[in-house]
Amino acid sequence: MTNAARLKFTSVRTRLVNGRPLIGLKHTATAAGDLPVSTAWVEMPPEDVAKLIKTLQDTLAELDARPEGHEVGNR
Repeated sequence: MTNAARLKFTSVRTRLVNGRPLIGLKHTATAAGDLPVSTAWVEMPPEDVAKLIKTLQDTLAELDARPEGHEVGNR
């Protein structure tokens, strides 16, 4: 199993592109040996961000319902 980077924080920005609002997310994390990792900005329309939030909330609810040590699967 590969160790995933540990999320430290997420930056959020909003901007208008061709009159349409976009919400941008950029993650900063640490990898093995505490090496810093940063992602590019990912920009999404508000409705996609709402879907992402719903997916994260559902995943958190699954984690609360599962015994410790069990992974929640990908969607």
